[in-house]
Amino acid sequence: MRLSVIVPTFNEADNIEPLIAAIDLALTGIDYQIVFADDSVDATTDIIRQTSATNPRIRLSHRKAGRGLASAVVAALPLATADALAVMDGDLQHPPEILPRLLERLHGGADLVVASRYAPGGWDSGLSGPHRRLASKVTRLAAYLLLPASKVTSDPLSGYFLFKRSVIENSNLRPLGYKILLEILVRGHAHNVADLPFAFERRRAEQSKAGLREAWNYLRQLWRLRG
Repeated sequence: MRLSVIVPTFNEADNIEPLIAAIDLALTGIDYQIVFADDSVDATTDIIRQTSATNPRIRLSHRKAGRGLASAVVAALPLATADALAVMDGDLQHPPEILPRLLERLHGGADLVVASRYAPGGWDSGLSGPHRRLASKVTRLAAYLLLPASKVTSDPLSGYFLFKRSVIENSNLRPLGYKILLEILVRGHAHNVADLPFAFERRRAEQSKAGLREAWNYLRQLWRLRG
């Protein structure tokens, strides 16, 4: 099964080359492409464009005025040509080496596989400080309380997951902010969801983009998805 790896990026210039190399190593023997869903305003876009000129596996979807990880992923979907689609962050907190294991679970009958920080064996050390861990627990609880569809996974707010294209066919995805998985769980057609525990790594370059704006967008997304 061919794999499209969609990587949303916003000012991740230092991470692009190491990430491409890590994905290439992890997916040895697998037919894949990487689609960068890019909203950057720094050198990130030029680095991706230069790399794509010599590497046919790399595609670039760039929005000059766009902002928001989730909507960037949706905008990049037309460039993703495989029947298996992965979404992972561009900041190296999501280990590419588990991509083959996620794909195996898809081959085994799941139609959506979530890389979970909270499944037994998972680890959330990449959340720096107790305040971010508390915020993660509160936002996850809010999703469980308001959106029953989110209860099929231990980590409905994960940014690292893999799914079959059929899950989003004829779905009206209208995400806000960063939580694209939550949008897919509610509006998509996933019938068999599996969790794969993973260790959420510390950020190697750039700073977290989370803030009050994204907290507000998350609340708006919850309210919209309730309907």
